[in-house]
Amino acid sequence: MAQVLVIADDLIGAAATAARFARSGQRVTTVAPEHVTRAAEDYDVVVANLDSRHMPPHQAKDLVTDVVEAVWPVGLVVKRIDTTLRGNLGAEVEAAWQAVRERGTPQARPRVLLAPAFPATGRTTADGVQLLDGTPLEHTEATLDPLSPPAGGDVAELFARQSGLAVRRVPVRRVTGELLAAELAAGDEPVVLCDAHAESYLTELAEAAARAHREHGVVWLTADPGPLGALLAEALHLRGRGHVAGPLLAAVGSTTGLTRRQLDAVTRTGPVSFVDAAPDALVNGREKLSRALTDALTSHVFPDVVVVRLNASAAEVAALPLRQRRVLPDRLAEVVAAAVVNAQQEGGAAGGPSGLFTTGGDLTSAVLDVLGVRAFDVGGEVLPLTVHGVLVGGPLDGVPLIAKGGLVGDSVAIAECLGRLRRAVQTRLRTVRAEVFEHFPFTAGE
Repeated sequence: MAQVLVIADDLIGAAATAARFARSGQRVTTVAPEHVTRAAEDYDVVVANLDSRHMPPHQAKDLVTDVVEAVWPVGLVVKRIDTTLRGNLGAEVEAAWQAVRERGTPQARPRVLLAPAFPATGRTTADGVQLLDGTPLEHTEATLDPLSPPAGGDVAELFARQSGLAVRRVPVRRVTGELLAAELAAGDEPVVLCDAHAESYLTELAEAAARAHREHGVVWLTADPGPLGALLAEALHLRGRGHVAGPLLAAVGSTTGLTRRQLDAVTRTGPVSFVDAAPDALVNGREKLSRALTDALTSHVFPDVVVVRLNASAAEVAALPLRQRRVLPDRLAEVVAAAVVNAQQEGGAAGGPSGLFTTGGDLTSAVLDVLGVRAFDVGGEVLPLTVHGVLVGGPLDGVPLIAKGGLVGDSVAIAECLGRLRRAVQTRLRTVRAEVFEHFPFTAGE
């Protein structure tokens, strides 16, 4: 089920907020109100576009209440508001707060973290006044909006025109995280209005609010243009299925000096775990190797890398009897396939690799064969003699694959391939199966 519900009053704001969550790896969709229940079954973050900015306040409030009811329970409700304070600011925020309060436990203390600042776009809040590029809102072109012009820049005053909820303001100040958390939790006002002049301060606010939740039991809603809501979701560890993915698995059958240098470069790019397979162990100890590889796969998560490699020099492999040399790729492939199936069955942190990289033509062929892959849908080249695509069939059906020749590329070629593979996995994690869209086709609101 969805972890976060975002309630927006226009399409552009809804999509922009969705994008912030998507960048963190969450599975996100933007839908009209009537589709939120089904969307919550398939996505981590549901962004409901109410298209309510120009509605009468009572109608907007009803829509907000209906949407919260349709997806409850969620870990966080974000009421997306306009940076120039247009629309039903007080009415929609109060409706969201009331809906959460009615559905929470009697001990819960729902409060709204009201932070209309979006520093990256020049919108800041100082002394409770909304500024556009440093100029008070009432002295900018925002007041010329033909449908819903803001009636000033005093945030608390505008809020009070549509809501009877009490507001307490927290000004920007240099305090420790502990003091800020205590200040956020203090008092009984349902709404805490926060000044903010920089994105870094929004991060501090999010971390302090998460601390207030853990230490003081505060149940937060945010009312902001998007940045604070995404930061608070991260601080509260509301990570959906987009974060629960297995590591990248790299199967390396090439033993050239170039491959060794390429693997050395990989260790400098992020977390990497190696499982070394000596030629003798591939002949007589495959069960032990499979167990070691399974343990590595189930104890790591995306975007970590697990590398299983043939641990011998090219000269040592060349010195082996011809029969043993011929079977090495097949034996290493059997280790890979057994570990993949075991990891999926045992679950672990994520249940199997989220992406596969292979180097060495014989090993690549053997891995695809033993995994029962029916087809490799090729998408293109990453480098010359290095292709990317998607596996079809077998236990890794739909998983991205990059396959590289052994004597291909410079010293950073494998690192470059793994970077490309990470991006392919991130795209896949944010993509819900196509049949889901048959149930709730996107609309911009009705």
